[in-house]
Amino acid sequence: MTQTPKRYVKYFIFFICFPFLFACASKKQQSILEHVQNEYKNMVNLNERYIHNFYGKADPASFERLKRYRYEAYQSIINLRSRYDKTKPIPQAEIQESKKRLDIYRSYLNALGATSATKDNLLGF
Repeated sequence: MTQTPKRYVKYFIFFICFPFLFACASKKQQSILEHVQNEYKNMVNLNERYIHNFYGKADPASFERLKRYRYEAYQSIINLRSRYDKTKPIPQAEIQESKKRLDIYRSYLNALGATSATKDNLLGF
């Protein structure tokens, strides 16, 4: 009779802890996704301010490249969001691809003189 309660305790602990671990992993994934989206939003704001001459006279020749980098960063975030699943971790390759696209976009904004586009203001992963 003493074995039965111990077994139930093990099952009880397993079924209580297992969902908790899932919830923690899900929150971390959601946090990564929110961070990437917020970083993209900040860069789009810098992009718009650059285009509207907030940082001095904008070079119209750069608009096409900015548009392309913005689109590529957006697509990487869309891909990251499509891979988001509460039960599975986001693949590290998708996270790195989004980071790479955002870094390219940020670097180009910084090169154009949008001086707020430094890594100090937009935190890394």
